[in-house]
Amino acid sequence: MKQPKATDLRTIGSRALRGSRAGIILLLLLIPGLVWAQAPPQVTGPQREVPKPPAGSGVIRGQAQVGENPAPLADLPVALYALRPDGAPGLMGTRTDAEGRFVFEGISSAGDITYLVGTEYLGVPFAQRAVFAPGQNELIVQLTLHESVESGEALEIPQVTYKFDWVGGQLFVQVSHRVVNSMDEVIYVNEDRRDAKTPIFSAALPEDITEYIDGQGGKRSDLVREGDRIAFWGPIYPGPQDIRYGYLLNGPDASGESPDDKFEVVDALPSGAGQLRVLVAAGTDAPQGNGLADPPERIAIDEVEYASYVGDAVAPGGPVRLTLPVPASSSDLSELEISRADFWIDHDDTAIRVSAEMHVSVAGTTRLLAPVGGQLLNFDLPPNAEFLGLSGSTRLLGVEANGQGGLAVRGPLAPGPSVIGYRYRIPVEDSAQFDLRFERGTALLNVLVADTGVIIESARLHRKRPFKQGTRFYLHREAYQIADGETVSIKLTPLQRGAGTTAGGRAAALALAVLAAFFMVSPLRGRTGPGPAVASSELALEREILYESIHDLDHDFETGKIDDADFRVLREELRGDAIALMREERLAASKDRGGAAGPRIAAVPGPESVATCPGCGIAIQGSWSFCAGCGSGLEAGQEPG
Repeated sequence: MKQPKATDLRTIGSRALRGSRAGIILLLLLIPGLVWAQAPPQVTGPQREVPKPPAGSGVIRGQAQVGENPAPLADLPVALYALRPDGAPGLMGTRTDAEGRFVFEGISSAGDITYLVGTEYLGVPFAQRAVFAPGQNELIVQLTLHESVESGEALEIPQVTYKFDWVGGQLFVQVSHRVVNSMDEVIYVNEDRRDAKTPIFSAALPEDITEYIDGQGGKRSDLVREGDRIAFWGPIYPGPQDIRYGYLLNGPDASGESPDDKFEVVDALPSGAGQLRVLVAAGTDAPQGNGLADPPERIAIDEVEYASYVGDAVAPGGPVRLTLPVPASSSDLSELEISRADFWIDHDDTAIRVSAEMHVSVAGTTRLLAPVGGQLLNFDLPPNAEFLGLSGSTRLLGVEANGQGGLAVRGPLAPGPSVIGYRYRIPVEDSAQFDLRFERGTALLNVLVADTGVIIESARLHRKRPFKQGTRFYLHREAYQIADGETVSIKLTPLQRGAGTTAGGRAAALALAVLAAFFMVSPLRGRTGPGPAVASSELALEREILYESIHDLDHDFETGKIDDADFRVLREELRGDAIALMREERLAASKDRGGAAGPRIAAVPGPESVATCPGCGIAIQGSWSFCAGCGSGLEAGQEPG
C-alpha cells in the first residue's frame, strides 16, 4: 500500500507546480524517474530506458548565460525533455559550444508536445518550457542562470496549506508551504556543505505517522527527513515556490473497531506562516481549529471538488491543531455496482495501449470502505501488461496493487457515481489477442479502438457505429450483461502489415489501406489460365477484408473524412476487386469438386432438364444472380455487385 501513495503525491506535486518556473525545474529533476513513478509493486513497469523525442523537422536553438551577463558558458550539458499528451516521454542531450549556444534538431514541431530545456550550473538545475506554435518549426530558448547564496534569512512564508483525503482507513495529509524568495539569487546549500549550515527551511512531523512522502520528487536528496523533522536545502529560485511533503496517519477505521466521528491532527510549524489554509472534500462537515472561517470557498483540484477554509496566522513554532469529521462508512458490497466499463484502445505494430474507465455506483448515503486487509473490487490486468498509472482522481479511491498482477480498490467510494481509471500497455507483434476478465460483472461494456486500420474479432462483442472523439475516429464494439467472472476475448489484426496511418492526412491513409487490399487481390484479377488452386478459406478471408474495407470507406464518406470524388473512385476499385474475388471463389469451388470451370447451369438431356447450383446442388432459376441456398454468385444477365 505504501508505494502507490508515495508515488501519487510526487505526481500531484509535479502536476500542481508545472505552471511555475520551480515546477518546470522540479519536473526536469525527475527525468527519467517521473516517467515510471506511478508503477506500484507487483505490477510490471515499462522499460526504464527513455527514448528520444519524436522525430520531425523542428529545431530548438538557445544560449545559456548567467543573469544579464553575456559571458559564454562553454561545454555545459543541456538536456531536452519531451512530454506528449499521452504521457510518453522523450529525452536527448547536447553540450554548449564555445559561445554557450546549443541546438536540438530533427524533433517534432507538433503543438501538443511540451519541451523542457534544462541544464545544471554550480549544482543548481535551471530549465525553460518550449512549445511550438502552429506552423512554427524553430524555437529560440534563452537559459538564464543565477548565482546562488546559502542563507535563507530573507525567505518569507505567507501561507501553509493542509489538504486532507481519506484513503482506505488512513488519512492522507499533504502539506504545502508557500515560500517567497525576494532576492535575485537562488538559495541553495550544496550537499558537501550541509554539516556546517542551517537548513534553508525546516518543519516538524507528527510522531504517529505511518509513512512519509517526499513531495519534491524523489531523485534528489534536498528535502531530507531526520526522525520527526524535515530539512529543505534548496534550491529556492527568485519569486514564489511551494515546498511540498506528505504523510499518512492511521484513522479510526484502520483499527477495525467502531470509529469515532472526530479525528484530531496536531502539527507544528517551526517557521510559522502568514495564513493557514485547510482543504477537505466538498460536502463533508467543516474542520475545526486555528480560527478556520466558515463558509468555505469551493475549488477543484484534479477533477475533485474541495472546500477551502482559511484560518489565522501561525507564529514560528506555533501549533496547528485541527479536528476533522470522520465520514460514516460501510463495507456492504450489495450497495456497489459497475454500471459501465469503457476500454479505449490504441493499437500499432509494437504495442496495445489501453485506457480503462470503470464506472461504479454506490447506492444509499454512506461511503463504502473495505475492511482491514480486504478490498471492494479487483481489476485484473493481462499477464504481460505493463502498468502505466492511474487516471484523474482514481488515486483518492484507495486503488493499489493487489499482489497478483492487478489492482485492488479499497475505498472510500462516495455515494453516487465514481470513475476508476487506469492505463496499461501490452507489447505485441503485428496482430494481438488479449482477454478482459471481469471479477464483478457490468451491465454494459464498450470497447473503443482507434481507427488505424484494424479488424476487431470477438465472439462476445457486436458492432456499433464508429464515431469521432476529438480529432480521432474510433471503431465501437459493445456487449451487454457481462457476468461475474466472465472473460471477453478480443483479437486485433491490421488490415495490412505496415499499412499505418499518419497524422499528415487521413485520406492518404485510407487510400493506402485500399491500395493494400487492391494489390492483395490483383493477381487474382489478372489470371487468364487455370493456374494453381487457391484454398477457399484464404479467398473467404480476403473477401471479408474487402467487405471491411468497403464498410469503412462508406463510413469515412458519411462522416466527411473523404470527398465525393475520391469516394467514388476508391469504392469502384473495391467493388471491382470484390467481383473478381467472387469469381475466383466459384472457380476454386468448382476445382475442389474435381470439375472444370464451365457453365454455371448444368444441362441434363431430356425434357426434365433442370438448372442446379454448382456450390450446393439445389435447383435454381435462370434469372438468379445468387443461390438462395448457399449464397454463391451465379452467371446471370447481371454481374453481382
